[in-house]
Amino acid sequence: MSISSSPEKPQLAFLGPLGTYSHQAALECFGDSVEYLARPTIADVQRTVSAVVPFGIIPQENSLNGSVVETYNILRIPEVGQGTFVRGATVFAVKHSLVVRRGVKLENIEKVLSHEQALGQCQGWLAEHLPRASLVRTDSTANAAKRLLSAETGLDPMKCAAICSSVVVTIYEGLEVLEQNIQDGTENFTRFYILSQGLDVGLPEGYPQSIECMALLRLQAPGDPVKPTLNIPRAISTLDLIVERIDRRPSVHGRPFDDIYFLEVGAIPGQNSPELSWRKQLQQAVDRVKRMGAEVSALGYW
Repeated sequence: MSISSSPEKPQLAFLGPLGTYSHQAALECFGDSVEYLARPTIADVQRTVSAVVPFGIIPQENSLNGSVVETYNILRIPEVGQGTFVRGATVFAVKHSLVVRRGVKLENIEKVLSHEQALGQCQGWLAEHLPRASLVRTDSTANAAKRLLSAETGLDPMKCAAICSSVVVTIYEGLEVLEQNIQDGTENFTRFYILSQGLDVGLPEGYPQSIECMALLRLQAPGDPVKPTLNIPRAISTLDLIVERIDRRPSVHGRPFDDIYFLEVGAIPGQNSPELSWRKQLQQAVDRVKRMGAEVSALGYW
């Protein structure tokens, strides 16, 4: 599903349907400079990024509920860092609403539908106001709202609510906002990664050109079970870069507790020069860690 039909605009995939926070964050970043393509899951967004659909946006972390597990699972696969790359990041302020079919009251609600991140960000409000309601995970917040309008078996829409953005009531007829700002805490932000097909494709007009000198690295022990596990502190020291954040997920090699590490790194001030660009400095750092025997890939830089 797209909201523009201009063939001159590049396409950008986002977690749909219309009205998700991914959709709103993309609009805030790119405006009308791209054609928006809704995809049903975060994994589908990554798979869609190609020569035909050169850009995507995926949620990376929420300030209340932490890292988005599905995104980091995707970042483990070899295609990321070979064809698909992370080219930047953007932050969007999230304000959750409790949305229902028109006429539904708070005391009627027995089930609350939403993406697991939104459910986690509102758990305090839910415990206070809907302690007996069961929580139903959906692929996206806007999809939770759409399900309230369906004739889905086993789901009585007159006893259900969705946690999503209030903008959905302007998109899907028959819904209304029952409660606003139900997130736990007033400061609720989600950070998104911008994806592109290839490292050298220019980002769409309207997206600010970054001068941050940041990169995302994937670091893990070698796949050979005979070789020792990776000494992470030593690897980080060998990079000789500023490490802004570290995340980890289980390794795809199958060895228990042999994790993949994701490092957001930055250039050390004063190290870059006309002779040593950020790209070259990053490659030298990656090569140093590879000589330790580690598997390391640059998943993108900006």
